[in-house]
Amino acid sequence: MLSTPLSYQMITRDMSATLKRTAAQPDVKRATEYYKENIGKMTSVDGFLGNQRLYAYAMKAYGLEDMTYAKAFMRKVLDSDLSDAASFANKLVDKRYQDFAKAFSFLKPSAQSKDALADIEKKYTEKATEDGDSKSFIKLGTLAYEKSLSKVKTVDDFLADDTLVAYATKAFGVDPPGTAANEKVFLKRILTSDPSDSSSFAAQQTKSAWKDFAAAFNFSKEGTVRVQTSAQTTSTVSSYLRQTIEGQAGKENEGVRLALYFERKAPTITSAYSILADPALLKVVQTTLGLSSQSGQADIDVQANYIKSKLDIKSLSDPDKLKKLLTRFTAMWEAANPSSTATTSVASLITGKSSAVMSANTLMSLQGLKLGGQ
Repeated sequence: MLSTPLSYQMITRDMSATLKRTAAQPDVKRATEYYKENIGKMTSVDGFLGNQRLYAYAMKAYGLEDMTYAKAFMRKVLDSDLSDAASFANKLVDKRYQDFAKAFSFLKPSAQSKDALADIEKKYTEKATEDGDSKSFIKLGTLAYEKSLSKVKTVDDFLADDTLVAYATKAFGVDPPGTAANEKVFLKRILTSDPSDSSSFAAQQTKSAWKDFAAAFNFSKEGTVRVQTSAQTTSTVSSYLRQTIEGQAGKENEGVRLALYFERKAPTITSAYSILADPALLKVVQTTLGLSSQSGQADIDVQANYIKSKLDIKSLSDPDKLKKLLTRFTAMWEAANPSSTATTSVASLITGKSSAVMSANTLMSLQGLKLGGQ
């Protein structure tokens, strides 16, 4: 077994290559292909929860694999209106449930996400202003677009409304070729394409704006409004691959799994309380600071103040400083949980000196590393 620092370095040295290798594993590839092929066909919470392969894939992607059995609970999460602070998902302390609910739109599926709608309106305003249209004309056109779009349930609904089509094509500066009839056929093929698939009709167009046009809408291959946008599906797949890497690493070395997890979650850590609320994050910090797990029994505010005094939370957004922290963590983990057949000693990795064991001086130098890189 490789040492904790070396295993972590081998995985993260080229994460994109690690992700590609993981995606190519037969079981992972089959699961991902099935998810991408079928998530667009879902139209209800019942259908989603009833499809174990889709449901289990999504639960793992959002770190909720251990809750896969709790379908009644997850139904409440998916039925939550996230715009309502009192909704079920919003009242849960664990923010993973909110993230899961945000990834789907079973309550109010829309032909465009809020972000996509805001983007197309911005594009339209810019194009219309260039053409000399007045602000009032642009505002009326946008209001009409929003009102008509809210009624769209299928791609055919969208294409049947010439005002919607004109607004959208003007925003993206595209003009479908051929006669009026052929234009609708062309647009339907574009809108039912998967822009993330390089072999799709939209992605193969010479004009790249057509790919962006397809990505701006949320139609499935069948032409229905999807409960998950193409971007959300891509994000779910990426999260699934990352979770798979962490899970596989954890089977060999729990320290590596914890380091990978901390690295992934670092951008979401906003305070010491974020760390205290997550056992895995807390374990990394306790190990790095040389704290006993018993320290977790202290008053929550006392713990938070101590962490703030030892760890610069803002530094976690700096890749170099985060790397320094995780280098220390993996070394400290290895010292406390030595790999039985480590091929490279921790001391050699950290100091460049060859040694079968970590010396007291090396341990002291590690303890002397100031977190945050100051």
